[in-house]
Amino acid sequence: MGRPKVVKDEALLEAARSVFLELGAFGTTKEVARRAGVSEAVIFQRFPTKAALFVGAMVPTAPDVASLVIVGRDNPKRDLVATGKRMLSYFRKVIPAVMHLITYPNIKMADVFEHFGSMPPQDLNSALTAQLSALHREGKVHAPKPMATASLFVSAIHSLAVFELMEMHGSQPMDHAVEQFVEAIWAGLRPPGER
Repeated sequence: MGRPKVVKDEALLEAARSVFLELGAFGTTKEVARRAGVSEAVIFQRFPTKAALFVGAMVPTAPDVASLVIVGRDNPKRDLVATGKRMLSYFRKVIPAVMHLITYPNIKMADVFEHFGSMPPQDLNSALTAQLSALHREGKVHAPKPMATASLFVSAIHSLAVFELMEMHGSQPMDHAVEQFVEAIWAGLRPPGER
């Protein structure tokens, strides 16, 4: 008799992620086991419930805020566009998984918060607020209410990703809208004396 197959947790989670993204809460542990090439017993040895497996598979990784939110002194407007596009790319990846999480009957948002410690949009908002505050103090942007500005921006980018998922714009990517958002808020952020 051969040695039992050892499957790493990440392989189980990848199989589960594929099943749950395809079937949502209707995906079964039996199907996850089949795709992972293990028995259901192996899954339940590592994840005590289907809900625990669902959370493990579907809660996205926290964003690398330092690489997503970069608004420097030299060209804050250009950097804000680039930051918005990086945020949009991140939200495109995580929102489909989060949508499944919030519709799963046995999972509460507290389970998701516990995984992250905070929620990614809040982290992105805090980082952008800090950068806008610093730029405002240096006179590089006019942002007397940096938290409100950051919140509006992050919310707008998040909404773009949700609208794409819902195919509200005819399945067209909305990258160009990031530049339009920046143009819309730049009138208020433009430092005094800049045209």
